[in-house]
Amino acid sequence: MGKNILIIDDDEQILDLLKVFLESNDHEVSTASSAEKGLAQVRKKAFDLILLDIMLPDEDGMTVLGNMKKIVPNVPVIMITGGSDVDIAEQCLKNGAVDYITKPFDFEYLRTAIIANMLGA
Repeated sequence: MGKNILIIDDDEQILDLLKVFLESNDHEVSTASSAEKGLAQVRKKAFDLILLDIMLPDEDGMTVLGNMKKIVPNVPVIMITGGSDVDIAEQCLKNGAVDYITKPFDFEYLRTAIIANMLGA
């Protein structure tokens, strides 16, 4: 059975691509194009998993991750990163993210990461 997933990324193409992929795997998907919009959704709706871009226009992903963990400490967060952001992504793991995926996406890895991080959800 599908889960409720939030994607936060400022790139509309990335949002659309991930939304189509996740919905084709029977998940319910919400999207946000900024940290502010993403945090607002987290405050009003329960999610099983959050995909969070590291580079957002209004706030960096590390700060957003910290804020999310204060609001929903038990919801797994997978960071989305460009190849050059791997060091930052690894820092996010130390700060509470459960995994990270790199652009361009390996969809099989993403599918596996989602399943692995939501088994207990």
